[in-house]
Amino acid sequence: MTECRIQRRTLLAAGAVAIAAPPLWAQEPYPSRPIKILVGAGAGGTTDLTARLVGEKMGKLLGQPVVIENRPGASGTLSVAQTVRAPADGYTLVWVGNSVMAISPYLYKAPGYDVKTVITVGQATTSGFILVASPTLGVNNVKELVAYGKANPGKLSFGSNGVNGSLHLLAELLKSEGGFDALHVPYKGGAESAAAIMGGNIHFLFDALSSNIPLVRSGKLKALAVTGPQREKELPEVPTMAEQGFPGMTTEVFFGLVAAPGTPHAVVVKLNETLKTALADPAVREALERSGNQPKYSTPQQFRALVDKEGARFEALLQAKGIQPE
Repeated sequence: MTECRIQRRTLLAAGAVAIAAPPLWAQEPYPSRPIKILVGAGAGGTTDLTARLVGEKMGKLLGQPVVIENRPGASGTLSVAQTVRAPADGYTLVWVGNSVMAISPYLYKAPGYDVKTVITVGQATTSGFILVASPTLGVNNVKELVAYGKANPGKLSFGSNGVNGSLHLLAELLKSEGGFDALHVPYKGGAESAAAIMGGNIHFLFDALSSNIPLVRSGKLKALAVTGPQREKELPEVPTMAEQGFPGMTTEVFFGLVAAPGTPHAVVVKLNETLKTALADPAVREALERSGNQPKYSTPQQFRALVDKEGARFEALLQAKGIQPE
């Protein structure tokens, strides 16, 4: 009887220790194995380039490899959907921009994730879009473009990289604020739309700053404005939309890191602090600036506020245009 009691007490004590002890994974320092950053675009573009520049430096700081995996598809939403389905342990992250965080969630009924529940780790870069026109159009700024559109109804056309994307919607916003009309001509990508405007098939378009800097400098395109809150270092002579009387069109092109819902707070803090240190590195900053992107660190809370603000802006524009989620 006494021996049974001793055995029972021993088992109970062992159980109590097992319950009190944290699970094995919680005892591992983070990170203890390689980290994946998914990129919802192909290799070689601005999205991929910025992710690799920042990810490589973060890996060195964390002491573990940071592997960039390109997962293009479904306008970039596939990479976010895969991340939110991954274990919420901080080992699968996704590099995100305006499209997947501020447009697709309101453009599609089922993008594969709830943008309100993903964990924002931090913003990493910012830049503005650029508004360019064909030199043959003969306009030098936004007001002249608007005036031309009003004086020549039905003659203007503009390009974009797809229907209801950020570049298309920015042009629609300009038409709305400027009170003129223009025909939208969608293309499969930025290279096609750039070729179209230089070939005289369309008259103007909004596009990523980085890919247009050489074309502007060579005189192949006329830069009318940038959409950022201040002028761009690479093109300081080009005024902002706000400077030309269109403050409502001030918008950022942002990139940053996002994690799956439920990712431990301590892991998010670790990643954010590492991101901050990486962006402070002179070599990283210089490389990003050469690509037309300005390093811009933010806390998780600041990044969430930016995502919510940009999302509300594009949601309102979609509603004003009567565009229903597909």
